[in-house]
Amino acid sequence: MIKILPAAILFSLSFFLSGCGSDTVAVDDPHEDYVPELYAFDIVDSYNTDTATPQHPALAFNPFINDGRYKIFWDVNSLEDYRVSLRINDRATINGSLLIHSQWCGAGRACDQSGNWVCEYANDFYMSCDGFVHETDIYPLIDQIPQKVYMFIEVCDSNSGYCEYDYYPVTLE
Repeated sequence: MIKILPAAILFSLSFFLSGCGSDTVAVDDPHEDYVPELYAFDIVDSYNTDTATPQHPALAFNPFINDGRYKIFWDVNSLEDYRVSLRINDRATINGSLLIHSQWCGAGRACDQSGNWVCEYANDFYMSCDGFVHETDIYPLIDQIPQKVYMFIEVCDSNSGYCEYDYYPVTLE
């Protein structure tokens, strides 16, 4: 009886101590609060001004230069699928903005942790991206030309409702 007791105590003590000081989380147990994090958002405007270059000049979209095309680029860190959206507003707030284009991204999709679109600003005040037939009428935002607007990129989690965004001021010519 005396020999069994020390062995049982040692086994119990080693089992108890093996869990102490361990802050690691098992890889198979993903954290439920992961949300997409927007790392970068860049625009190349009608004049090939690229926001990825330091101290770039002001951005401008012109429907008569390069057929009104401009490019959108983004980098996101996300463990789950997320929705990326391009929006426009006449003020520096996403509230009340107009949706230009939206797409689901994630593993196995056309965009994963990064993506890009070629978009168009037409002289009749419509915008679209990636050749989609759906065009957005931005005329309600226009008071006069040239007009200062704000282009937003927004990334939203697929299941929590969490969103974050960034924007650039752009002059519509």
